Amino acid sequence: MLKYITERLKKHHIKNMVVKDERILAFQNLEAVKECTLFWIAEDVSWTEIERIQKLLAKHMNVYLLSFIRQSKSVFERVEKVLYTDEASIFYGGKFRDMKLKELLERKDGLFIDLSVKPDVLGDYIVRYAKTACKVGMPREGIEHDIVFANVQRVDIFIDRLFKLFTKINTY
Repeated sequence: MLKYITERLKKHHIKNMVVKDERILAFQNLEAVKECTLFWIAEDVSWTEIERIQKLLAKHMNVYLLSFIRQSKSVFERVEKVLYTDEASIFYGGKFRDMKLKELLERKDGLFIDLSVKPDVLGDYIVRYAKTACKVGMPREGIEHDIVFANVQRVDIFIDRLFKLFTKINTY
């Protein structure tokens, strides 16, 4: 019971927490992007979909896979090359317990692709904390991405539009 109350207080605190945005915004085409962090909520997107996206992106850049587990006791197949994180990875004050997670989120170059469809307080905090030069995602209340495709709620349509955009965009 006490753990439940503590976790609810942590989520309430983190939801209202302001993250310093120390990023330099940069849009790049697929040839110029060297690395990408692909983020998703484990319960919302299937591994087969993530694997397909990862293979498409890997043709152009290094892809780091980051997944947030909403229910820490969820039963699903965990893949070795994915960095999984859950509510225990984030302290009450918003600091990260896992140094690999912190290092991944503090990368300043490349893309941060957020495949989250539904809002999640701690997942949204991870997206807000990411320091990459360009954040891309589907429209969600409370989250501001640098690039958002309106009226897109399916991952496959989102990725198709993303590839079309990044093949046409000039680097600046």
